[in-house]
Amino acid sequence: MQSNHRPQLRRKIRFFLHRWHRRLGLLVSLLLILLVITGVALNHTGQLKLDNHYPQSGVLLWPYQSLLPDNIGYEGSHGLLHSANGMLLLDEDMLADCSRLTGAAETTEYVLVSCASVWHLLTGSYQLLESFDPAFLSLPEDAQPAVSDGQLVVGSSDYWQKLNVDTLTLEGRVTVAQTSTYEILPAVNQSISWQRIMQDMHSGRWFGSWGVWVVDIAAFVMMLLAFSGIWMWLSRPGNRR
Repeated sequence: MQSNHRPQLRRKIRFFLHRWHRRLGLLVSLLLILLVITGVALNHTGQLKLDNHYPQSGVLLWPYQSLLPDNIGYEGSHGLLHSANGMLLLDEDMLADCSRLTGAAETTEYVLVSCASVWHLLTGSYQLLESFDPAFLSLPEDAQPAVSDGQLVVGSSDYWQKLNVDTLTLEGRVTVAQTSTYEILPAVNQSISWQRIMQDMHSGRWFGSWGVWVVDIAAFVMMLLAFSGIWMWLSRPGNRR
């Protein structure tokens, strides 16, 4: 009786595993496809240049909205001044390098633009005259360009100084200055690369705090599928030869 009972038990276990093997396999198949695609892409980061290309899709970037700074634009006399893809743009015309536009001021003769790490002095017709590091003028991080009595000034709300555009030096202090109004533009991603998105998708972080656990559970399920598949194959008559 015992010898007959063991093959029956083995068949029942094999039938049970076979049924759930298919169901679990279908459940994790989509995630497995995602892991394979992202894993292969990450293995070829250099060739695909994933580390220096930045997607702009709102769907891909939804987990990073809090990390993307506001994209602002200034409506000047010749068009919209804004930054995108590391460039300072006047509408669609490229003017200079600009990782992120932070301020702008315009007089009849000059335009002064502040970016995150570089400032640009342009003519009134938006031709580039000079680019300089704000540290050259010992400007604080929150310094902005503004206008006072038709002259360019730089500083902050409580301390403004005139800018000598010929020597690029700061001169006498002024008490009142007018900053340009800006408008919020659609966010431009210049910091979240394809490489980071692929890494976060591969690990599950892209899906939020629970995404990592989903990937961990899927990995455990795939390990069960592997073991159950091996056991079902070995338990079939004739497969032990």
